[in-house]
Amino acid sequence: MTAKTAALTPPAQLPLAGITIVDLTHVIAGPFASMILADLGATVIKVEAPGRGDTARGTPPHDDGISHFFAAVNRNKHSVALNIKTARGKKMLEQLIAQADVLIHNFRPGVMEKLGLGYDVLGERHPGLVYCAISGFGQDSPLRDRPAFDGVIQAMSGLMSLTGEANGPPVRAGLSVGDFIPGLYAAMSIVVGLREKERRGKGQFIDVSNFDCLFNILGYYVPYYELTGKVPKRTGGAHPTVVPMGGFPTADGHLVVAAFNQGFWRNLCKALGRNDWLDDPRYATLTLRAKHSEPLFEALCEVMRQKTTAEWEEIFKVNDVPCGPVLNVADLVDHPQVLHRELLDHSGRGKMHVPVRPVKYGSFRDGVQRPPPRLGEDTGAILERYGFISGDAELEALAVEGVLEDPRFPQPQHEEKTKPGKTRT
Repeated sequence: MTAKTAALTPPAQLPLAGITIVDLTHVIAGPFASMILADLGATVIKVEAPGRGDTARGTPPHDDGISHFFAAVNRNKHSVALNIKTARGKKMLEQLIAQADVLIHNFRPGVMEKLGLGYDVLGERHPGLVYCAISGFGQDSPLRDRPAFDGVIQAMSGLMSLTGEANGPPVRAGLSVGDFIPGLYAAMSIVVGLREKERRGKGQFIDVSNFDCLFNILGYYVPYYELTGKVPKRTGGAHPTVVPMGGFPTADGHLVVAAFNQGFWRNLCKALGRNDWLDDPRYATLTLRAKHSEPLFEALCEVMRQKTTAEWEEIFKVNDVPCGPVLNVADLVDHPQVLHRELLDHSGRGKMHVPVRPVKYGSFRDGVQRPPPRLGEDTGAILERYGFISGDAELEALAVEGVLEDPRFPQPQHEEKTKPGKTRT
């Protein structure tokens, strides 16, 4: 094994080592999915357009030439800058796919089919291929052709109707959950597809819809509506049925309290010095507290404002009351919990750190094995590894021809204009 090949090979102890993924994704949902798999040891070959690459690369601020946005979802991958609109570039992509276990993309429905790279073609050629397509509304639906981004998905899936103050407008969740949650579902589905391939010897098509994934997490709100006939509404920081649960003002900030059951309700009353509430018929049960949530909320606010967040935290800790302060990003990056759980790692570029390891495995450690790649950083190495080119002279010729991009052989920049119908989620 050459040094160049070794650099492309993930640690053998990682569970997905030996799995090759061709990644045609863009922005968040798809890149987040493929990054999860790369963290677990899969060799992820990110195929990007020369000169432009993943549009997330352009999102400021940048450090060491890499966007913070791009760095967050593209570690442990290899970048190949390939113009798949050229005959040679498309052929090389097809050759990569032929040697891969997984293909993942988040083009709009129909785009891959127009390129001759739909599952109807590739599944026939490569029966073992696990083919994952992420799109806003699914490959087969009344809304399949609509462009979709996080805010649109949050609005249409029902999430935005539940987010915000009771008398205020609907509000987008502060994170791009309309992309990150489908990314999680996609990664899980690909692992399932690989497991099925082991069992049955055949790959399959996986259709991941951002809309479907967010609708799925409505969870208990759907049966609540069916049972009560009431449309769930925005309740700000409070929970609509579990009372008290939500954020309360303190003398110097806010503290979230979650008295989820009768035991925690009793603990809360004791901690607040309000044992009289235990005898108040309005608050005797969870259902009654929900019915009288407004006077209870006002009374709780009055009491909570009398001490600081830290003081209440200590009191609630002693009395076993679930609670937590509202922390911001600056609070978290040096927080003892984050540091102890090793939830941050250096991205490998500049001074940027990125969240890692939300799940602790007993038999291996994941993390940043490779920094987020520069555009085309691995073009030559990957194409040589898979036998598509035989030396720098051929690589340079293809770069001059506009078929690919490699940092060693810069080509004239070909600006790619965004065309209607080509947007990716």
